[in-house]
Amino acid sequence: MVCVEFVLFVNGQPFLVLTVAGIEIARLEIPLQVALALRVLGILICD
Repeated sequence: MVCVEFVLFVNGQPFLVLTVAGIEIARLEIPLQVALALRVLGILICD
């Protein structure tokens, strides 16, 4: 199962962290507006 676990900020740049079985597999750079919206709405995606 691949999950978007959380939004991580590295040096002010937001990233979505993708995990499989709790192990980080990727960080995807996203726009600040998207990161803030996800945090405010509390959206985590898990399939």
